[in-house]
Amino acid sequence: MSSHVVTNATDEELGLAVFENLYDLFRSMARLLDGELSENDKHSHHITFPTNPMFKGVWGTRLSADEANKAIEDTIAWFKDRNAPFFFWWTGPNTTPHDLPQRLQAHLLIDMAEQQQELARGIKQTELGAPCMVADLARMNEEVLLQIPGGFVIKEIANETQLLDFKNVFVETYEIPEWAGQAWADATMKIGIGKTPWRIFVGYLDDKPVATNMLFNGGGVASVYAVATIPSARGKGIGAAITLKPLLESRDKDGYKYGVLFSTEMGVKVYERIGFRMTDVRINRYLWRNV
Repeated sequence: MSSHVVTNATDEELGLAVFENLYDLFRSMARLLDGELSENDKHSHHITFPTNPMFKGVWGTRLSADEANKAIEDTIAWFKDRNAPFFFWWTGPNTTPHDLPQRLQAHLLIDMAEQQQELARGIKQTELGAPCMVADLARMNEEVLLQIPGGFVIKEIANETQLLDFKNVFVETYEIPEWAGQAWADATMKIGIGKTPWRIFVGYLDDKPVATNMLFNGGGVASVYAVATIPSARGKGIGAAITLKPLLESRDKDGYKYGVLFSTEMGVKVYERIGFRMTDVRINRYLWRNV
């Protein structure tokens, strides 16, 4: 992971930091889960054991138009040789060639919007991808932490029971396959609870698990993933609180100046409420399936 902390950044730079944070997450996965990692100036890819395409992907693509199709075919072959059931190919504003998305689709990869039907019916995205959002952690709306229901508490997981609570809330909220949530539990158990580079939080309302968040500090910024609130607990400020509290810890304990994330369409208003703002940057991921 990157050891530096980003300071005095523009929103454009922070939008790109969304990608650097994600890439540091991939590096951590490969290193800690005995996976494979290949990085070069053309494109990078990683593969690890958990059954979820987050743990198998291609990123940082900088290809010429002439070499793109062969690179796509070679990369697909690389994952096939390793018996990967699927992988994500990530794209953003610095991806080249600019028609890479169309080339990926010609090779039967599908964008975020199409993936809703196969992987996550509860995650609403468009074919443009997910909006990247950024925040100055010194200017967050900390009042949301005072507006939660009585009986709501946020806990960082400390045992397998709480890890299972995380998985179940994540699966229920986004209507993802059980194995997709189990992958995060498997990865966490292999590395060890309390030893992972990501920190997992569960929100409990009257002792019932209702919300989740996963904090990852990398690329010089703090970011959150797997932010989820089950339908019956929405509209109470719970999602805002469980998003904000870990970010404030990154600010106060670790010195991070900025928070970044990429959002579902539904999550934008929640994140804006706690202090995030939209950028002009979007991130997309194209899913390849070994069919």
